[in-house]
Formats: sequence, structure tokens, C-alpha cells
Amino acid sequence: MKAPFKLALTATLLSGIALATPASATDKELLNTLLENGVLTKAQHEKLMSQADEKEVKMTSKSSSILDMDWASRVKISGDMRVRYEDKQSDTKGVSESRQRIRARLAIAAKINDEVDAGFRLVTGGGITSTNQDLEGGFIGKSVFFDRAFIDWHPDFAPGAHLIAGKMKQPWYTLGKGLIWDTDVNPEGLALTYEKKFGDAKVKATAGYFIVEDGKNLVATSSANDGFSQDQKMFHGGISGEMKFTNAVKGSVGFNTYIYDDAIGNGVADGDLNTDAELYEISGKLDVKTGLMPVKLYAQYVVNAAASDGNQNVAWLAGVATKYKKFSLDYNYRDTQVDAVVSTFNDSDFAFGVTGARGHKLSLGYKISKNFSTAVTYYAAQAYGVNNTDGDNIDVLHVDLKAKF
Repeated sequence: MKAPFKLALTATLLSGIALATPASATDKELLNTLLENGVLTKAQHEKLMSQADEKEVKMTSKSSSILDMDWASRVKISGDMRVRYEDKQSDTKGVSESRQRIRARLAIAAKINDEVDAGFRLVTGGGITSTNQDLEGGFIGKSVFFDRAFIDWHPDFAPGAHLIAGKMKQPWYTLGKGLIWDTDVNPEGLALTYEKKFGDAKVKATAGYFIVEDGKNLVATSSANDGFSQDQKMFHGGISGEMKFTNAVKGSVGFNTYIYDDAIGNGVADGDLNTDAELYEISGKLDVKTGLMPVKLYAQYVVNAAASDGNQNVAWLAGVATKYKKFSLDYNYRDTQVDAVVSTFNDSDFAFGVTGARGHKLSLGYKISKNFSTAVTYYAAQAYGVNNTDGDNIDVLHVDLKAKF
């Protein structure tokens, strides 16, 4: 085979291989070598180098689209893990119990499009007011449940408005202290919220229709269940506002009403699901930044207008919280009369979750490192009223180790 023909064939094969694979600095060096050896003319070299550059741009763009896929930018994953030691003591109830517990939560939120979000959360445990799981059962696996699953529609034609459907986090203004709602309660139904800013102030209105219990579980026969009319329902309406007074002082206040309705007489009062209830709540907080540490003052007041006993239908709490370096402190005192709130949904740790009790909650936290902390919480309650033995001391201690991601 003649040398010129061999060189031309070699050049063709090499250039073909170079352009059939992702472009790189080595490919361009090969083309430069072929030009220097006279295998390629200057015109051929320029043409092949141009093709190599185009291929390099296309491959880079393709690689970027693979690494930065659209769905990845629209999906957010978060969660937390908690390991707890718990000790519970009650004199007259005969409770003396200590146990070790875990709680794991994994949430996925997705931006479906510019107007729709959706999400769900998986948790250990399936309780209404607790997602803890005891460490027991010979290393048996722990149950996992959905405690949230929702669609959030916020249409462009109504800026500031959200229609949320499914099982959702509490959409109303809340201090998160458990007087009415334990923080683990996630209502189910429909909620409409609207938020608007006015300078340094922000106002939010909420309304909701929630299913407490399906009618088929409340009637003796299926023929008595007439669709939605027999469901045990809760209607909510509320309004709240936030205001920044100065760079060092800001506050918020909210008013909520929760009206339980049930055509067959399984509503709420006496702290349980027995008769209808109408809860009216006002709560607020004030955040003050000082030179040494921030201080938060908060308070909450609730009255059940549908309670059978008008002398036992009020609940209230007041507290203070602060932080110093890696330490945090939160203290509140509360009094929950027997008919004031629904014991199915309020804080399950204070007085074991029953109504007719007053007392203290003190929590001390310490941040060990980023997203990793520990806390000690002590509940000291004294029972009174029909749901408890009068004068009974109910004490609960939590020692937690918490990690977030």
C-alpha cells in the first residue's frame, strides 16, 4: 500500500474516531498532529476543528441537562430524626413508666408547575397526636404512615391565595404549644388561605372544611349514612396579622374559631368526642431583640361556647422563651378546664393529654452542632375536675437527641 494512501486512510479513521466520541483536548491535539505531519490540509484541519468544537458544545449542554435535570430543581427532600427517653409518673392514676422511643419523618415537596405544589410526609407511628415508636418487640420493624399528603393550588389570577386539599399541616395561625392542637395533628379536608402585605405588616385569612370522622363509621347501618351529611365535620375560620414595629421589636396576633358539626350527635365537648363544640381562640406573641439575648413573650386564650358546663369551658397559657449562644429556654404555664378543648387533639404529653389540669412546661435545649441538638423537657401538671382525680400530680420528663436534614 502506498504511503500517501496509507496516511490518508489513517487520517480518515483517526478523524472519524475523534468525531464519533465526545470531543476533548486529546482529539484536538490529534488533529493538530495530523496537520503538522502533512496528512491534513489547513482547510481540512479547520473544518474538523470546527466540527469538534460544535460537538464539544453539544456534549457539554447534554451533560449539563442530565446533571441538572428539571425535576431535581423542583423537588425538595427534608426530614428529621429524634431519639427520646421518656419518664411518666402519676400518683393516683398508678402510672410509673419509663421507655425509649424514636421518631423519624421524611417529607417530599414538589413544584408541579408555577401554580401547583404537592407533597407528602412519611412518619413512624400512626397516632393522631404522636408519631413516636417504642423501642421494643425483639428488634421488630417499626410502622410507617403518611401523616401528610396534599395538593396546594395558588393560581396566578389570585395572588396570595392558596387552596389546599388533602391531609395538610395546620393552615391556621398557631403558637405551636399544644393548648388546642398537638403539633403532630395534621387536619384532613380543604383549606383556603389568603395573605397580603401592607408595608411592614402582613395579614392572613384562613377558612377550612375538615372531616373528623366519616359517616359510615358513626352510624349503625349503611342505609343511615347519607353522604357528607352524616360526616363528623369541623369548620374553621381565622385571621392573623404580623407587624414589625422596629428593628428590635416585632409581633403577631391571631383569632381562630373551630366549629364541630355532626348530625348524629357525635361531636365534641367534655374534652372528648361526645357533643358539639365551638372553640374561639385568640393568641399572640411579641419578639424583642436585646443586646444580650432575644426574648419572646406569648399567650393564648380559648373558650368553648358549646360546653355543657359554662364554668369549665376556658383554657389559657402564657410563656416566655429565649436563646443564649447555643442554649435555648422555653417556659409556659397553662390551665385547661374540663370542657375547654378537645382532648383528642390537644398536647398528648401535658397531663397525659386529658383536660382538667393546670401546671408548668419547661424546656432547655442545646445546639451541639449544625442541625444536631439535644433538649430536656419537663411537664409538671396537677389534675382537677371529672377527667382526673383532684390533686393528682402528673409528671412527664423527656430527654431528646435530634437531627435534621
